[in-house]
Amino acid sequence: MSINLKNTHVIIIAISVVSLLAAYLAEYIFLLAPCPLCVYQRFPYLIFIMLGIISLSSQYSYRKYYITVAIISIIIAFYHTGIERGVFELSSFCKPLVSVSDNISVADFKKMLYHKEIALCNKPALVIFGLSMTEWNLLLNIFLLTMLFMFKNKSKSY
Repeated sequence: MSINLKNTHVIIIAISVVSLLAAYLAEYIFLLAPCPLCVYQRFPYLIFIMLGIISLSSQYSYRKYYITVAIISIIIAFYHTGIERGVFELSSFCKPLVSVSDNISVADFKKMLYHKEIALCNKPALVIFGLSMTEWNLLLNIFLLTMLFMFKNKSKSY
């Protein structure tokens, strides 16, 4: 079964918007702090949305760009999953998003610790049905990549 090209753009935009909304909902409503890799995993969805909007107004396919972004997203999610599962060591990509200056007072440091959640790349903030948000993201990106290989490519590739 193949999927129409225009419908593919709309589906990718919708999946990307829902994914970003879920991430921001977890962060700002449920107060689950994202680690740096969680934040990096959001960028491909922003690129998918931009590509989708451009593709809807164009006669060209942009399929190879979608596929490239999906593969990069899978690599980031796979790496993050490996860190969560203890397969990979923590790297410099996983530095907490909180910085402490040299001349901070003890009171200010305590205040920062109590008011700012520090997320670690190797500790999932949320697990649903035994899978972390990172693992769900990995599965979603594998689905997107599979879908990209299924759609009809009648337009010129750009």
